[in-house]
Amino acid sequence: SMRHFLDNQQYNTPGILRYEKVFGAGFVSTGGAATTAAFVDALALRPGDAVLDVGCGIGGGAFYMAARHGARVHGVDLSVNMVLLAMARAADARADAVSFEIADVATVPLPAAAYDVVYSRDTILHVADKKALLERLCAALKPGGRLLVTDYCSSGDPPSPEFGAYIAQRGYHLLSVPDYGAALCAAGFADVEADDRTWQFKAALDAELARAREGKAAFVAEFSEADYDAVVGGWEDKLRRVAAGEQRWGLFTARRPAEVGHVGAATGAANGANGH
Repeated sequence: SMRHFLDNQQYNTPGILRYEKVFGAGFVSTGGAATTAAFVDALALRPGDAVLDVGCGIGGGAFYMAARHGARVHGVDLSVNMVLLAMARAADARADAVSFEIADVATVPLPAAAYDVVYSRDTILHVADKKALLERLCAALKPGGRLLVTDYCSSGDPPSPEFGAYIAQRGYHLLSVPDYGAALCAAGFADVEADDRTWQFKAALDAELARAREGKAAFVAEFSEADYDAVVGGWEDKLRRVAAGEQRWGLFTARRPAEVGHVGAATGAANGANGH
């Protein structure tokens, strides 16, 4: 049912291409190439590192990790439309170090202790039982392997009717940034850092909205005026929710313990939208 929703509503092929026009070529997640480069480069990947890209979308992050760092990346996404686009682009680019799979990461068999890094951008928000999924991802990492996740979050307070309707319509299950960090600890991760990056989310939204407005003529020529209004309206709505303190964005890093039983506490700053 979630795949049907994604492929027929939020991520039908025209919708994906409209999002890509705003996020930038290859991306359908916050900040596009800029945040991808910043987060991935901080991981200091080594040539040959095995990466599981959870919610790989149309492959921009996977292609970057392979081309820039020499990593071997396997992308998994529930959306057929997303993965078919990613596969076609991988074939065109002859990106042999990158592979993609249409699958639900919550149920698909994952090889044990196989990956050096698990990477996920704005995807786990669709999953209700985050602890169960995070346990699976921890088991898929090699001992000492690392996880990096960004995700939409909430303030932790009851949502307003408007925010509640948005969450329900999208099928999201949002946690506060501290609760997300606690879920990582409960799933067995060590060295957990839960960082409120809403300030960075706002900066990315502002930049994307400005780019959309500057490129209005080309956007309308490729799609339509109604499509343009829908995209711009969606970004304006997100900025209003951010300003109200309801919609937040978290950056989470953690490590699978090198030894069983060694689990660390959650750490990290909780920087608000006007903290930077």
